Amino acid sequence: KLQEVLSCPVGLIEASWGGTPAEVWTPGDLVTRDPALHKAADSLQVSEYWPSGPGLTFNAMIHPLTGYKIAGAIWYQGESNTGTASTYHRLFSTMIRAWRQRWGSEFPFYFVQIAPFSGYSGITGALLQEAQTQTLSLPHTGMVVISDLVDDVTNIHPRDKKDVGYRLADLALTETYHKEGFPSEYPSYQGMKIENSRIRVTLGGTSGGLVCKGPEVTGFYIAGKDRKFYPAEARIDGSTLWVSSPRVADPVAVRYDFTNTAIPNLFGGDGLPVNGFRTDDWDGILTP
Repeated sequence: KLQEVLSCPVGLIEASWGGTPAEVWTPGDLVTRDPALHKAADSLQVSEYWPSGPGLTFNAMIHPLTGYKIAGAIWYQGESNTGTASTYHRLFSTMIRAWRQRWGSEFPFYFVQIAPFSGYSGITGALLQEAQTQTLSLPHTGMVVISDLVDDVTNIHPRDKKDVGYRLADLALTETYHKEGFPSEYPSYQGMKIENSRIRVTLGGTSGGLVCKGPEVTGFYIAGKDRKFYPAEARIDGSTLWVSSPRVADPVAVRYDFTNTAIPNLFGGDGLPVNGFRTDDWDGILTP
């Protein structure tokens, strides 16, 4: 798609190894010198078929490429780090900064949020997606959400790869090549305000408004100070939503699609799904 739109040749260097954690793609010394990252790396499952030691694939498959000038990088990984989701934002940010330092360039780094999958424990999949979202704080990064492209949450490898590629292309065309007309902004949580028994949630990236693809918005949960979440009703009001439940008289927190298997039916006006989120930081609290 880039070649078609830009009318110039586009080269791709593929350096990948399925099932690997991000630690192996990060310079080993940066992992082992950081106590939190070192501890997380030590907890990774060791297999004779997959590298698990910090820096192994970076040394073999990334470092040899650093002499070549590149326009940017695209990344699709995270499934094997769900067990260490609490340190993934730190690890992923460390890796991106290290790659840029080795290349001597602040090249754009675009990545894919992991897809819904029923095989993760607890809410570790949602926590990993959250860590990926947090990594957008790094400059010149971008993320595509693909939770709406999944037709079977029991398969860790969603079949639709073509649309994933198109979304990455749209992101690059918009952010790197400054082309117009390629949707690439995913509505995301911006803020909330408690008003009596309801919470008004404000989303950013909704210039085209919000659209529900179904009879009612699904995926919202609400909780009071007891930290017990209940399914909530969500009503669209422009670029905001009113969220409430008769079971929660004094709400304090909202979650949207913050589970391992959530498939959204709430979209921005240009057809891209709303990124799942939570307004609390109650790690380990499961949504019933």
